[in-house]
Amino acid sequence: MSDDYGYQVRRLETQTGSMESELYSLRSKLGEVEDLDDELRDIRGDLRSLEDDLSTVRNELTELDTNVRGHIQDTDQALKRLTGRVQTLEAHLLAAGGAPRADLDTIDPQWTKLARTADHGWHVRSGLLPRHQREAHRLKIREYEGAVEERNEAAGILASRPRTSREFMQAVMDFGMSRSLAESHDQRAQRLAGPARAAQAALARDDSLRQAKASLIEQGDKAQRKLNWLLRGRLADAVRDRALLPMWFVTVLGPVPPAHRTQEWMDHATQVLAYRVTYGITDQAVALGAAPDEYVPRRTEWHRELITNLRRW
Repeated sequence: MSDDYGYQVRRLETQTGSMESELYSLRSKLGEVEDLDDELRDIRGDLRSLEDDLSTVRNELTELDTNVRGHIQDTDQALKRLTGRVQTLEAHLLAAGGAPRADLDTIDPQWTKLARTADHGWHVRSGLLPRHQREAHRLKIREYEGAVEERNEAAGILASRPRTSREFMQAVMDFGMSRSLAESHDQRAQRLAGPARAAQAALARDDSLRQAKASLIEQGDKAQRKLNWLLRGRLADAVRDRALLPMWFVTVLGPVPPAHRTQEWMDHATQVLAYRVTYGITDQAVALGAAPDEYVPRRTEWHRELITNLRRW
């Protein structure tokens, strides 16, 4: 019995030694973890310091950006003032030299008639369906036709095969298996039928209206082209003669065409003249006069477009 006791003691001593070894290993690892935790705290401190530095840099960049924008704005305003002074000096020099004054405000009655014809043609055209809307109607029709074609496909296969042929028997089996799908196609076709009919009717009305109004639209287009040609010619003559342009013109387009983008400058200037003729603008300070008080389709849209284009000059 003492031997059994001795064996158990030795076994317990062995287990104790093993546990002490594991405990020592765990203590070593714990020390490593504690060292790692210290390192993590140092890293966190470095990150907080870096974040503070980045915040400082961001603030400095924001302040610098604000200052630069302010300088750019001040420079732009100074440049505009300088440009205005140069233009004034040029005008005085030309006037002192006996330069003629360009007359862009005396409108020939024929020009006014052309403007009215062009304006009427524009309004007639605006009553027609725009291209994107016509295409939307065509899409509805194509969707319906596609649904009908899918619905009729199975029935077409049966009708095109002899009843005794292998293809016919296979088609019968396929039709039976896809009956639910065929019913789904039929429901879709029925759902799309109404919108397709409405689209067809809208296109038919628009086609009829286009045919009836084609002459008025063509007259309006021709009148607009002729008016632009006449106005452009008057402006070109004034530029060629180095005539003093009206103040309302100079304030938005300058006293002379630019050395670059001259063609674009002439196009925009011609449109400003056409707008003044079309709507009887006589303001000697503001090129386009006052903006429309309420929305008038062509005039409001044209006014906005011209304002946007004139910002380039």
